[in-house]
Amino acid sequence: METNRQISENWLDPISRARITCHSITWIDGPDFDCIQAGGELYFDEIPLSGTMLHSHDFMEVLLVNEGGATHRVNGERQRLTAGEICFLRPDDEHGFSPDGEFDRTEIVMLDLGLDLVLSLSEYLGGDEFLKRMTEPVLPTCFKLDPAETGLLYNRLLKLNAPSHTAQTRKIKIKVLLAELYTRFFIDEFSLLGESRVPDWLESLCAAMRRPENFYGGLDRMRELSCRTSGHLCKVFQKHLHKTPTEFINELRINHAARLLSDTDTDILEIADSLNFQSLSRFYSLFKKVYGLSPAAYRRLHLSGRRI
Repeated sequence: METNRQISENWLDPISRARITCHSITWIDGPDFDCIQAGGELYFDEIPLSGTMLHSHDFMEVLLVNEGGATHRVNGERQRLTAGEICFLRPDDEHGFSPDGEFDRTEIVMLDLGLDLVLSLSEYLGGDEFLKRMTEPVLPTCFKLDPAETGLLYNRLLKLNAPSHTAQTRKIKIKVLLAELYTRFFIDEFSLLGESRVPDWLESLCAAMRRPENFYGGLDRMRELSCRTSGHLCKVFQKHLHKTPTEFINELRINHAARLLSDTDTDILEIADSLNFQSLSRFYSLFKKVYGLSPAAYRRLHLSGRRI
Protein backbone atom coordinates (compact mmCIF):
# COMPACT_ATOMS: atom_id res chain seq x y z
CA MET A 1 0.00 0.00 0.00
CA GLU A 2 1.30 3.47 -0.84
CA THR A 3 2.14 5.83 1.99
CA ASN A 4 2.15 9.60 2.15
CA ARG A 5 3.80 12.12 4.45
CA GLN A 6 2.11 15.02 6.21
CA ILE A 7 4.26 18.16 6.38
CA SER A 8 3.97 20.53 9.34
CA GLU A 9 4.09 23.64 7.16
CA ASN A 10 0.92 22.51 5.37
CA TRP A 11 -0.84 21.15 8.44
CA LEU A 12 0.01 22.99 11.68
CA ASP A 13 -1.08 26.48 12.65
CA PRO A 14 1.93 28.73 11.98
CA ILE A 15 1.61 30.56 15.32
CA SER A 16 0.58 27.88 17.81
CA ARG A 17 2.64 25.25 15.94
CA ALA A 18 -0.09 22.74 16.72
CA ARG A 19 -3.43 21.42 15.54
CA ILE A 20 -6.20 19.55 17.35
CA THR A 21 -8.73 17.51 15.40
CA CYS A 22 -11.51 15.20 16.56
CA HIS A 23 -12.57 12.34 14.30
CA SER A 24 -15.79 10.36 14.75
CA ILE A 25 -15.16 7.31 12.55
CA THR A 26 -17.80 4.90 11.28
CA TRP A 27 -16.47 1.78 9.58
CA ILE A 28 -18.49 0.94 6.46
CA ASP A 29 -18.76 -2.04 4.14
CA GLY A 30 -18.05 -0.15 0.94
CA PRO A 31 -15.18 1.24 -1.16
CA ASP A 32 -15.66 4.99 -0.73
CA PHE A 33 -14.32 7.35 1.92
CA ASP A 34 -16.54 10.23 3.09
CA CYS A 35 -15.79 13.10 5.45
CA ILE A 36 -18.08 15.83 6.80
CA GLN A 37 -16.65 18.72 8.81
CA ALA A 38 -19.21 19.78 11.41
CA GLY A 39 -17.69 23.04 12.61
CA GLY A 40 -14.30 23.73 14.06
CA GLU A 41 -12.04 20.72 13.81
CA LEU A 42 -14.73 18.05 14.33
CA TYR A 43 -14.94 15.52 11.50
CA PHE A 44 -17.41 12.71 10.82
CA ASP A 45 -15.58 10.12 8.75
CA GLU A 46 -16.94 7.08 6.96
CA ILE A 47 -14.03 4.75 6.27
CA PRO A 48 -14.05 1.40 4.42
CA LEU A 49 -13.25 -1.75 6.36
CA SER A 50 -9.92 -1.86 4.51
CA GLY A 51 -8.81 1.06 6.70
CA THR A 52 -7.03 4.35 6.17
CA MET A 53 -3.96 4.87 4.02
CA LEU A 54 -0.64 4.47 5.80
CA HIS A 55 1.08 7.80 6.36
CA SER A 56 3.84 9.47 8.35
CA HIS A 57 4.54 13.01 9.60
CA ASP A 58 7.43 15.36 10.17
CA PHE A 59 5.82 16.34 13.49
CA MET A 60 4.72 14.68 16.76
CA GLU A 61 1.19 13.38 17.29
CA VAL A 62 -0.64 12.45 20.48
CA LEU A 63 -3.72 10.26 19.98
CA LEU A 64 -6.51 9.91 22.55
CA VAL A 65 -9.21 7.29 21.94
CA ASN A 66 -12.39 8.62 23.52
CA GLU A 67 -14.91 5.99 22.39
CA GLY A 68 -14.87 2.58 20.77
CA GLY A 69 -11.64 1.15 19.44
CA ALA A 70 -9.53 0.49 16.37
CA THR A 71 -6.57 -1.46 15.10
CA HIS A 72 -3.55 0.81 14.87
CA ARG A 73 -1.28 -0.34 12.06
CA VAL A 74 2.10 1.16 12.86
CA ASN A 75 5.66 0.44 11.69
CA GLY A 76 4.60 -2.90 10.23
CA GLU A 77 2.97 -4.05 13.48
CA ARG A 78 -0.51 -3.79 14.99
CA GLN A 79 -1.67 -2.21 18.24
CA ARG A 80 -5.19 -2.52 19.62
CA LEU A 81 -6.37 0.88 20.84
CA THR A 82 -9.57 1.16 22.87
CA ALA A 83 -11.30 3.94 24.81
CA GLY A 84 -9.01 5.57 27.32
CA GLU A 85 -5.73 4.85 25.57
CA ILE A 86 -3.32 7.65 24.79
CA CYS A 87 -0.58 7.03 22.24
CA PHE A 88 2.55 9.14 21.60
CA LEU A 89 3.60 9.03 17.93
CA ARG A 90 7.06 10.13 16.81
CA PRO A 91 8.01 11.75 13.49
CA ASP A 92 8.37 9.10 10.78
CA ASP A 93 6.20 6.53 12.57
CA GLU A 94 4.26 5.10 9.63
CA HIS A 95 0.70 4.36 10.65
CA GLY A 96 -2.97 4.05 9.78
CA PHE A 97 -6.21 2.71 11.26
CA SER A 98 -8.39 -0.33 10.56
CA PRO A 99 -11.55 -1.54 12.32
CA ASP A 100 -11.11 -3.57 15.49
CA GLY A 101 -14.04 -5.91 14.87
CA GLU A 102 -15.63 -5.32 18.27
CA PHE A 103 -16.57 -1.71 17.49
CA ASP A 104 -18.40 -0.24 14.49
CA ARG A 105 -17.35 3.31 15.36
CA THR A 106 -14.39 5.04 16.93
CA GLU A 107 -13.76 8.56 18.25
CA ILE A 108 -10.18 9.79 18.31
CA VAL A 109 -8.72 13.20 19.20
CA MET A 110 -5.39 14.00 17.56
CA LEU A 111 -3.02 16.61 18.99
CA ASP A 112 -0.36 17.39 16.37
CA LEU A 113 2.76 19.25 17.51
CA GLY A 114 5.66 20.93 15.76
CA LEU A 115 9.07 19.61 16.79
CA ASP A 116 10.03 23.10 17.94
CA LEU A 117 7.28 22.93 20.59
CA VAL A 118 8.56 19.62 21.93
CA LEU A 119 12.19 20.75 21.88
CA SER A 120 11.31 23.93 23.76
CA LEU A 121 9.59 21.74 26.36
CA SER A 122 12.77 19.68 26.64
CA GLU A 123 14.76 22.86 27.26
CA TYR A 124 12.22 24.04 29.84
CA LEU A 125 12.39 20.73 31.70
CA GLY A 126 16.18 20.94 31.72
CA GLY A 127 16.88 17.72 29.83
CA ASP A 128 15.78 15.33 27.13
CA GLU A 129 15.17 12.27 29.30
CA PHE A 130 11.48 12.18 28.41
CA LEU A 131 12.34 12.32 24.70
CA LYS A 132 14.70 9.35 25.08
CA ARG A 133 12.02 7.31 26.83
CA MET A 134 9.49 8.16 24.15
CA THR A 135 11.69 7.51 21.13
CA GLU A 136 13.52 4.33 22.20
CA PRO A 137 10.74 1.72 21.67
CA VAL A 138 10.08 0.34 18.18
CA LEU A 139 6.37 0.97 18.58
CA PRO A 140 4.93 4.25 19.89
CA THR A 141 4.27 4.17 23.61
CA CYS A 142 0.65 3.90 24.81
CA PHE A 143 -0.89 4.33 28.25
CA LYS A 144 -4.36 3.59 29.62
CA LEU A 145 -6.49 6.22 31.38
CA ASP A 146 -9.56 5.50 33.45
CA PRO A 147 -12.93 6.79 32.15
CA ALA A 148 -12.90 9.90 34.35
CA GLU A 149 -9.39 10.90 33.25
CA THR A 150 -10.29 10.20 29.61
CA GLY A 151 -13.32 12.49 29.79
CA LEU A 152 -11.36 15.29 31.43
CA LEU A 153 -8.54 15.16 28.88
CA TYR A 154 -10.99 14.87 25.97
CA ASN A 155 -12.89 17.98 27.07
CA ARG A 156 -9.70 19.87 27.76
CA LEU A 157 -8.37 19.14 24.27
CA LEU A 158 -11.59 20.22 22.57
CA LYS A 159 -11.73 23.43 24.62
CA LEU A 160 -8.36 24.40 23.19
CA ASN A 161 -10.11 24.83 19.83
CA ALA A 162 -12.50 27.43 21.26
CA PRO A 163 -12.68 30.48 18.95
CA SER A 164 -12.18 32.76 21.96
CA HIS A 165 -8.53 31.64 22.16
CA THR A 166 -5.97 33.50 20.13
CA ALA A 167 -3.32 31.36 18.46
CA GLN A 168 -0.74 32.64 20.95
CA THR A 169 -2.95 31.77 23.94
CA ARG A 170 -3.62 28.34 22.46
CA LYS A 171 0.13 27.81 22.13
CA ILE A 172 0.68 28.64 25.81
CA LYS A 173 -2.12 26.33 26.93
CA ILE A 174 -0.84 23.51 24.74
CA LYS A 175 2.64 23.90 26.24
CA VAL A 176 1.17 23.61 29.74
CA LEU A 177 -0.77 20.50 28.73
CA LEU A 178 2.30 18.97 27.08
CA ALA A 179 4.37 19.52 30.19
CA GLU A 180 1.74 17.69 32.24
CA LEU A 181 1.44 14.79 29.80
CA TYR A 182 5.14 14.23 29.24
CA THR A 183 6.14 14.56 32.88
CA ARG A 184 3.34 12.26 33.97
CA PHE A 185 3.99 9.50 31.46
CA PHE A 186 7.73 9.73 30.89
CA ILE A 187 9.20 11.26 34.05
CA ASP A 188 7.04 11.15 37.17
CA GLU A 189 5.94 8.43 39.55
CA PHE A 190 4.21 6.24 36.97
CA SER A 191 7.50 5.87 35.10
CA LEU A 192 9.31 5.19 38.34
CA LEU A 193 6.72 2.59 39.27
CA GLY A 194 7.22 0.91 35.93
CA GLU A 195 10.98 0.68 36.48
CA SER A 196 10.95 -0.91 39.92
CA ARG A 197 9.32 -3.87 41.59
CA VAL A 198 6.58 -2.42 43.74
CA PRO A 199 3.48 -3.78 45.43
CA ASP A 200 0.37 -3.75 43.25
CA TRP A 201 -1.45 -1.83 45.96
CA LEU A 202 0.92 1.16 45.59
CA GLU A 203 0.36 1.45 41.86
CA SER A 204 -3.42 1.19 42.38
CA LEU A 205 -3.25 3.75 45.18
CA CYS A 206 -1.39 6.28 43.01
CA ALA A 207 -4.00 5.89 40.27
CA ALA A 208 -6.89 6.26 42.73
CA MET A 209 -5.37 9.32 44.41
CA ARG A 210 -5.30 11.15 41.05
CA ARG A 211 -9.08 11.48 41.21
CA PRO A 212 -10.16 14.84 42.68
CA GLU A 213 -12.59 13.24 45.12
CA ASN A 214 -9.61 11.41 46.65
CA PHE A 215 -6.82 13.97 46.67
CA TYR A 216 -9.29 16.49 48.15
CA GLY A 217 -9.36 14.16 51.16
CA GLY A 218 -5.58 14.30 51.57
CA LEU A 219 -3.64 11.93 53.80
CA ASP A 220 -6.74 10.71 55.60
CA ARG A 221 -8.23 9.52 52.33
CA MET A 222 -4.90 7.96 51.28
CA ARG A 223 -4.71 5.99 54.54
CA GLU A 224 -8.31 4.90 54.10
CA LEU A 225 -7.74 3.67 50.54
CA SER A 226 -4.44 1.95 51.30
CA CYS A 227 -5.29 0.43 54.69
CA ARG A 228 -1.71 1.28 55.73
CA THR A 229 -0.30 3.40 58.52
CA SER A 230 1.18 6.83 57.89
CA GLY A 231 4.64 5.55 58.73
CA HIS A 232 4.42 2.67 56.30
CA LEU A 233 3.10 4.93 53.52
CA CYS A 234 5.94 7.39 54.05
CA LYS A 235 8.55 4.63 53.92
CA VAL A 236 7.15 3.09 50.71
CA PHE A 237 6.67 6.44 48.93
CA GLN A 238 10.23 7.50 49.73
CA LYS A 239 11.61 4.16 48.53
CA HIS A 240 9.76 4.00 45.20
CA LEU A 241 8.76 7.59 44.34
CA HIS A 242 11.45 9.54 46.17
CA LYS A 243 8.88 11.83 47.77
CA THR A 244 6.61 11.83 50.82
CA PRO A 245 2.87 11.11 50.61
CA THR A 246 2.24 14.77 51.44
CA GLU A 247 4.45 15.95 48.57
CA PHE A 248 2.66 13.54 46.22
CA ILE A 249 -0.77 14.85 47.25
CA ASN A 250 0.32 18.49 47.07
CA GLU A 251 1.54 17.97 43.49
CA LEU A 252 -1.87 16.60 42.53
CA ARG A 253 -3.61 19.52 44.25
CA ILE A 254 -1.38 22.16 42.63
CA ASN A 255 -1.83 20.68 39.14
CA HIS A 256 -5.59 20.64 39.67
CA ALA A 257 -5.50 24.22 40.94
CA ALA A 258 -3.67 25.25 37.75
CA ARG A 259 -6.47 23.75 35.64
CA LEU A 260 -9.10 25.60 37.70
CA LEU A 261 -7.20 28.86 37.35
CA SER A 262 -6.85 28.40 33.62
CA ASP A 263 -10.30 27.09 32.75
CA THR A 264 -12.66 28.64 35.32
CA ASP A 265 -13.38 31.94 37.08
CA THR A 266 -13.42 30.35 40.54
CA ASP A 267 -11.99 32.71 43.17
CA ILE A 268 -8.40 31.95 44.15
CA LEU A 269 -9.24 31.83 47.84
CA GLU A 270 -12.08 29.41 47.08
CA ILE A 271 -9.72 27.18 45.08
CA ALA A 272 -7.19 27.09 47.91
CA ASP A 273 -9.91 26.37 50.46
CA SER A 274 -11.56 23.61 48.37
CA LEU A 275 -8.20 21.86 48.04
CA ASN A 276 -7.72 21.95 51.82
CA PHE A 277 -4.49 23.91 51.93
CA GLN A 278 -3.61 25.01 55.44
CA SER A 279 -3.43 28.67 54.44
CA LEU A 280 -3.52 30.92 51.40
CA SER A 281 0.18 31.72 51.84
CA ARG A 282 1.01 28.01 51.81
CA PHE A 283 -0.98 27.60 48.58
CA TYR A 284 0.82 30.55 46.97
CA SER A 285 4.22 29.25 48.06
CA LEU A 286 3.68 25.74 46.68
CA PHE A 287 2.11 27.03 43.46
CA LYS A 288 4.98 29.41 42.74
CA LYS A 289 7.51 26.65 43.45
CA VAL A 290 5.92 24.44 40.76
CA TYR A 291 4.92 27.00 38.09
CA GLY A 292 7.28 29.91 38.78
CA LEU A 293 4.30 32.29 39.01
CA SER A 294 1.77 33.27 41.63
CA PRO A 295 -1.75 31.87 41.09
CA ALA A 296 -2.99 35.35 40.13
CA ALA A 297 -0.20 35.85 37.58
CA TYR A 298 -0.78 32.35 36.18
CA ARG A 299 -4.47 33.12 35.69
CA ARG A 300 -3.73 36.44 33.96
CA LEU A 301 -1.33 34.67 31.61
CA HIS A 302 -3.76 31.90 30.64
CA LEU A 303 -7.09 33.70 30.43
CA SER A 304 -5.95 35.93 27.55
CA GLY A 305 -7.73 39.17 28.09
CA ARG A 306 -10.46 38.04 30.45
CA ARG A 307 -10.56 40.37 33.47
CA ILE A 308 -9.94 38.78 36.84
